Amino acid sequence: MTEPISSYFVRLVIALLVGGAIGLEREFKGKPAGMRTNMLICIGSCLIMIISIEIARSAPRVGDPGRIAAQVVTGIGFLGAGTIMRSRFHVVGLTTAATIWSLSALGLAIGAGYILLSVFVAFLITGTLIAIGYIEAKLATKRSHHLLQVTLERREGVLGEIAAVFKDLRVDREAVEVNRSGDEWKATFEYAASHERHHAVVDRLQATGGVRGVAEL
Repeated sequence: MTEPISSYFVRLVIALLVGGAIGLEREFKGKPAGMRTNMLICIGSCLIMIISIEIARSAPRVGDPGRIAAQVVTGIGFLGAGTIMRSRFHVVGLTTAATIWSLSALGLAIGAGYILLSVFVAFLITGTLIAIGYIEAKLATKRSHHLLQVTLERREGVLGEIAAVFKDLRVDREAVEVNRSGDEWKATFEYAASHERHHAVVDRLQATGGVRGVAEL
């Protein structure tokens, strides 16, 4: 039995609103996939699901309504991968990629007629993004990531002295990069610590023999 076209219009509008609601939170946080992008992803997935259902119904033999819609799962993976960027020391965009993947799933669910379920999941996604973002902001005041570039004298053993500073202060650090070329050595360290301990690290490093400069990146 063919569904009235008006029901499809309702699903598309709901998909647009759901994508806009989740995209609004992303827009406020200045993420690369903002409101328009999320709306298009959700309504596009919804439309593909609707087309899949109608093509399966109109086929002379029994059709699979999930055959075309399944390609959304593959296609959205490429789009999500494009939002993940690795800078020199950090990976960003994972949450944005997960969000658009979830939105594509919501669009498919709305297109298939699972509207109440989709709206409920949309509330869960939006609430998660807002609540976890608030918690992360609170935790960042107590413990956050820091990146230091330490300029050192060109001599053996100086890196061991720097490692001893982190060990004494009980700060787990990672030597991201060590450049031993030229007249000076430069070492870049990444670590997570409270602001108080971070300042203690900087003060100790500046007072360490062989350290010519400490800069935050």
